[in-house]
Amino acid sequence: MKKVIFIICISLVLIVGCNKPNVTTWTEAQGIANDMVENDENANIFMFNDRVYELYSSDVHDTSIEKIGEIQNVYSPGDTFQNGTATKLPIDARIYSTSIESNSDFLLVKIDGKWFEYKSVPQG
Repeated sequence: MKKVIFIICISLVLIVGCNKPNVTTWTEAQGIANDMVENDENANIFMFNDRVYELYSSDVHDTSIEKIGEIQNVYSPGDTFQNGTATKLPIDARIYSTSIESNSDFLLVKIDGKWFEYKSVPQG
């Protein structure tokens, strides 16, 4: 009888100890974006190339170098931010670089002929 109880206890320890918890892992940019929308439901941000960009100016002229992407998803509460996800920009809004460098702190977005400037949110 003691052997049976011992085997059951060991089995339970192994079963419980081997279960992996359901853990969500976010990138730093995803964490920043999620924090921003939790703290400000009107945050005008999007995520692109693992960086978060926030509306900086809505009164800019075309200084774009080239089109580098588009908005693919509109954020809804409970979603996880991915590259191409925006809170206020419509799907298919075009993203343009303002510099030859691929890691520019500023990007432009064109919607219905109007330009908007977005600034990268510092990470780290």
